[in-house]
Amino acid sequence: MDEYLLQNRCTKIRVSTSDEHTLKVFSVFYQHPALIDPEGWTVLKTEENILVDKNTMWILEKHECEFGYEAKSGTILTCRIKPKDCSNLEAHWDDILQYCMEVKGDFAKFCDEDISLKMDNLKLKSDSKPGCSDPEANDRKLDSTLPVKEQTLPKKLSAD
Repeated sequence: MDEYLLQNRCTKIRVSTSDEHTLKVFSVFYQHPALIDPEGWTVLKTEENILVDKNTMWILEKHECEFGYEAKSGTILTCRIKPKDCSNLEAHWDDILQYCMEVKGDFAKFCDEDISLKMDNLKLKSDSKPGCSDPEANDRKLDSTLPVKEQTLPKKLSAD
């Protein structure tokens, strides 16, 4: 395989800079810039400035890149990459795949650790004892429920 098409996961994202420039975002790994530290992003200078995460940039630096845009909005949808060094394509693509698997694994670990830390600090309502066990005090009276009504079938209208 001589080339590969990468899909942008940040198609709906634009970032406004402090000097009031709006940058399009391209990432193969992350769906939103807030998923990694701000230092993990860099500006790729092409015909336009594009904000790219450091992991995607590692891949792009090893390839000749051609971005694919949506016709109406100018959103970056894809990037066609072609290796700069074509001497051993199989080893090249294996290295890229290995790198991608490591990034995905690291991100999954980060998310699992982050979620498990948040879950440890959560107190579920079912874990706490009810404040009052008297049904009268919290308006759970048996007579406050709606009575059960029998359902009646609609009558057929006779056509004359």
